[in-house]
Amino acid sequence: MMVLSFASAKSYMGVFSGYPEAIGVQYTMDSGMRFSIGLPVFGGFGVAGSADMIMGSGPLGVEGFDLNYYYGAGVSAFFVNYTFYGSAFGVNGHGLLGVEWMIPDTNFGVFSEAQIGAEYDSYFAFGPFFGGRFGVNFR
Repeated sequence: MMVLSFASAKSYMGVFSGYPEAIGVQYTMDSGMRFSIGLPVFGGFGVAGSADMIMGSGPLGVEGFDLNYYYGAGVSAFFVNYTFYGSAFGVNGHGLLGVEWMIPDTNFGVFSEAQIGAEYDSYFAFGPFFGGRFGVNFR
């Protein structure tokens, strides 16, 4: 079933807001591999990026709505230079679960995604990671 869902997939781009990227762009390949880059959150200048693998997806079966779920796993990293605190960097590994609603009669999909995993950052050392995204995909 998963192989069939990827066989009909097409590459697409999107824009989003979330954590660790406060605002970013993403590109999802036919294979389910997704790359993103953006500006990190919390008042500094830097860069954040991630590589995720969308491992599966399917319809939610809500009458009258084209809603689909997806899940996967990935890694994220960020580097930021805070105005008052100095520089920081971090990396994490995470699982993800999301929902996308395809807007009728368009090629736009609005999505929301939660991420949970473990993180190392130069301020707090090792700890849990909670992230997520909200955005629009252009298919």
